[in-house]
Amino acid sequence: MEKSIISDARAADLAKVRQARRMSPEMKFRAGSELFEEACRWTLAGISHQFPHLDEGGKMKELRRRLTLAEHSS
Repeated sequence: MEKSIISDARAADLAKVRQARRMSPEMKFRAGSELFEEACRWTLAGISHQFPHLDEGGKMKELRRRLTLAEHSS
């Protein structure tokens, strides 16, 4: 990888850390919730692709199953 790409990536990471440090606890809590919801949307999209025959209820059931697995594996 080029040095400039690595340098840019480090600078971006540092900017994110600085931004997070400036956030209030409430803002951090809200950001965590938004990240979780975004992850669920992406996971549901993957479930839809993997199981196109499932209706919305089936997709949500699979999402809950995966969340339960993740909870018990950590």
